[in-house]
Amino acid sequence: MALHTERLDLPSGLDRAEIRRFVINVFLDELPGDINESQRYEYIVEECENRDIIIARQTQLNKGMDFRIQFRDIYFQGRTRRTRSPSHQHIVEDLTEKKNYDEAAYALLAEKITSIYNCENDSQITEDLRSLDLPVGYLLPEEVCLTLKWLFIEQDITYWGYSGRAKLYNYLVSCELL
Repeated sequence: MALHTERLDLPSGLDRAEIRRFVINVFLDELPGDINESQRYEYIVEECENRDIIIARQTQLNKGMDFRIQFRDIYFQGRTRRTRSPSHQHIVEDLTEKKNYDEAAYALLAEKITSIYNCENDSQITEDLRSLDLPVGYLLPEEVCLTLKWLFIEQDITYWGYSGRAKLYNYLVSCELL
C-alpha cells in the first residue's frame, strides 16, 4: 500500500459548489491503485494551534469521493473500538459539554459554526476561536469548528443532490446547539 501525504488548501472566497468542485478535482488527480498496490491519501486540511486536521482516503464505505476526518493524536470511542475519526455524535457531545460549561462563550462558537456553514472566510474565525476558553470536551473550539467545516464539505460531496450540509446543520439545530 502506498500512502501519500499532501496539503489541501482551499482558496478563500469559494461558495459551497466551488468548494465541492475544488475538493473533488483534487481527488481526481490521485493515482489509481492496481492489483499489486493500493493508493491511500492523507490530506492535511487544517493546521490548528495544537494539532492538524486530516482527511483520509480511501474509506471503508467505498463511496468513491468519500473521506474520513481524523486526528493523529486523539482517539474517540467507536461502537466496538477506538477511532481517530470523530462521528457526528462525538461532535454533538463535545458541543454540548462546551455549551453547558459556559453559555456565553459557547454563543460565539455557535456563531462561528454558522459562519463556516455559510462558507464565510474562516481566517478571522480561527483567530476568534483560539481566544475562547472552553477547556472541556474532546476538542478545542477551533478544532471542533474546523472539523465541522470538513464534515459539511463531506456531506456536500456525498449528498449534493439531497440536503448536503443542511442535514448535519439542522441536526445541530435540533439538538439546540445552534
